[in-house]
Amino acid sequence: ANYGRYMWEEVMKAGAEFDITPYGTETMHVLRAEKGFIMIGDETDGTVIPQDLNLGWAVSKKKSDFIGKRAQARADLTRPDRETLVGLLTENPMEVLPDGAYAVAEPVAAEGPTRTIGHVTSSYFSPTLGHSIAMALIEGGAGRLGQTLDFPVGAGGVIRARVVDPVFL
Repeated sequence: ANYGRYMWEEVMKAGAEFDITPYGTETMHVLRAEKGFIMIGDETDGTVIPQDLNLGWAVSKKKSDFIGKRAQARADLTRPDRETLVGLLTENPMEVLPDGAYAVAEPVAAEGPTRTIGHVTSSYFSPTLGHSIAMALIEGGAGRLGQTLDFPVGAGGVIRARVVDPVFL
């Protein structure tokens, strides 16, 4: 610990010819989201399975049995309308969706109550791309690519976002 500042200065000197720059954890969050990488605790909870996150390829097809195999075969976990991971691009590229914002099934202007069909799991402004990006778990996810969804936000506001692939870069 006594050499922390010294190490920092030496690393910065050694990397100067490579134009290195320090970055923090928020930058790492943006970088991982741009690549569509999930964050345990953001894109996952006790209801999400690998297939919901486009990670079905990571589940062994060779083993006759493994922990979780029976659970993944349950009717509820194989429904085609399960919430699956998608990317979102807001209509206004400078507008960032709030984390946790709910997507609704019908446009907000529609008459009567509307039901939620998913929620934003991660949301950032990407300086590299020049616009906001978000990942969400949305009912029927990949089947909604290209659709525009409404996300009601406080005081009657609505943010509209198009469903896209969750890999932005």
